[in-house]
Amino acid sequence: MNEQTINQTKPDTVQKILFWTMLASIITFVAGLIIYACSYWGHMFSDFAETLSYCIVKNPYTGEYGNIHSIYPPFAFLPFYLFALICKPALTQYIDGAITLEQLAKTPSFIISFLLFYAICMAIVLLLSAKMSKFKGKKLAYLLVSIFCFAPFAFCLFRGNNIIFACILVMLFFMMYNSEKRWQRELANVCLAGAVAVKIYPALLLIFFVKDRRFLDLLKTLLYSVALIFLPFLLIKGGFANIKEIWNNFTHFNGGEGRDASWNNIGFDGLASKIATLLHLPVLHSILSKLFRFGSIIVTIVALCLSHNSKQKMQPVLITLLTYELFQGVSYAYTLVFLIIPIIIYLVNFEEYSKLNKIYYGTCFAVIALPLMAGLNFFLFAQLSAVCLLVKGYIDLFKEYSTSKKGKKLETPQTNEQTEDKAKAIESAEQQN
Repeated sequence: MNEQTINQTKPDTVQKILFWTMLASIITFVAGLIIYACSYWGHMFSDFAETLSYCIVKNPYTGEYGNIHSIYPPFAFLPFYLFALICKPALTQYIDGAITLEQLAKTPSFIISFLLFYAICMAIVLLLSAKMSKFKGKKLAYLLVSIFCFAPFAFCLFRGNNIIFACILVMLFFMMYNSEKRWQRELANVCLAGAVAVKIYPALLLIFFVKDRRFLDLLKTLLYSVALIFLPFLLIKGGFANIKEIWNNFTHFNGGEGRDASWNNIGFDGLASKIATLLHLPVLHSILSKLFRFGSIIVTIVALCLSHNSKQKMQPVLITLLTYELFQGVSYAYTLVFLIIPIIIYLVNFEEYSKLNKIYYGTCFAVIALPLMAGLNFFLFAQLSAVCLLVKGYIDLFKEYSTSKKGKKLETPQTNEQTEDKAKAIESAEQQN
C-alpha cells in the first residue's frame, strides 16, 4: 500500500462503523475469553509451548526429544528464543514429560513469558495498523480496539502461533512496497523474505513484483528468502541434513490425524472434505481439494497480472492473502489474521466503493471478525466468508479489466483504410466546391 495514500473517507460514516464494530468486538472477545479460559486453558497456549520447546533442544526435527517434530524452518524460531529463556527450567520439565501442558501453562515463568510475547506482538500490530490507516482521534481508537478484539488476531495470540510474526512482516512489506525511499523498498523485500522464511506460503506475494514489472526486486527477494530459509540450518544439530526431516514432518502433519478432514480446517482441503462428506462421495475429496487449491493459485496469478494498472486498492491484496491462507493443507482460523491488512485498506478507501461492495465486503469481514471468541461455530462461518471474499475479489478485478479493455477498443485510432476514405471524401468535396 502506497505511503502517500490519502484518507478520502467520510469521518462520520467510517467512525460509526468502527464504533459499533468496536462494541461488538469487545462483547464477543470478553465472552469468548471466559469460555476458552474455563474450558481450554492449557490448549490455548499449545502452539506457544511447542515453539518454545523447539528453541531449547539441539534438534527440533529428528524426534530425538520425544514428540518434537517441527515443520518450520529454523528462522521461524528466532523471535521466540528470548521467551524460551525466560521459562527454560519449566520447559525442560515439560519436554521430559515431568509436567503436562496444563501444568506448564500455570507456572509463573511461562505466564510471564507469554504475557511479554502477547504485549510485544499486540503493540507492534497496533502501531503498524495506526500507521497504515493514518486515522486520528476517535476513529483510530475504535480501529485499534477492534483489531485487538479481531477474532483471528486474538486466537493467534492466545495460541502463541508464530504466524503473528509472518503477519507483522507482511504488514511491513505492504507499508514500504511503494515507498519513494529506496532503502524502504529494499527493506520491504527483506520483510517479505522473512515472512516466507517463517511460513513459506507468503511466497505467493512475489507475484506483486511480476505484476508491477519489478523483476530486480523479485530476484533480490528470492535470494533473501533462500538465505533466510537455509542458512539458519547451520545453527541446528545436523545442519542441512534436516531439510529432508522437515519435509517428512510437514507431510506427516498435513496428512496425519485426519487434519485435512477436520471441521476446524478452514482451508480448501477442509472445504473439499465437508462437501464430499455431505454428498456421501469420499472420492470427491481429493478431486475437489486439488481443484480448489491449484485452481485458486492459477486464477489469482492471472487476476493479479491482468490488474497491472488496476485502480482497485484492496482486491489484489485480499485475493493474494486469502489464496495462500486457504491453499494450505491444514489451515486454522488464526491464519486469517492477515486480513487485518485488507480490512484497513477497505476502511481507508471506504467511500470509493459502491453501496453493494460496502455492504458485501463489510458483512464478510464482520462475520470473520466477531464470532470466534463468542464460542460460535466460527470455523464454518469463517470458511464460507473467506471463500465469498475471494470470489468477489476475482469478480471485481476481472470486471475492471474487461471494462478497461472495452474502453481501449473504443479509443483505438482509426485504421488506414478509414483514414484514406475520409481523405478522399474531403478531397472530393473540395473539388466539387
